[in-house]
Amino acid sequence: MEVMGGCPVSRLDDLFAPYPDHLTVEQLAEVLGVTKLTAYRWLQRGIVPGYKVDRAWLILRDEVRDHLAAGRNDPSKQEPSD
Repeated sequence: MEVMGGCPVSRLDDLFAPYPDHLTVEQLAEVLGVTKLTAYRWLQRGIVPGYKVDRAWLILRDEVRDHLAAGRNDPSKQEPSD
């Protein structure tokens, strides 16, 4: 992991870097590698964080990135199986 300004830069940071602070549903779908319909479904179900404003979605890039990072599986933290 690279360190930039004293803070580690993860692969998620690299993945989200080219995107603006506020994502469109199309950009969300692109960065997650899913269809636009799936992105809408995930937003509606609360799987991906976003804010519904009237008929539009406000999707904050850093919230999505942080949400994904929080759900990362980490084999070093798993209990050994019997």
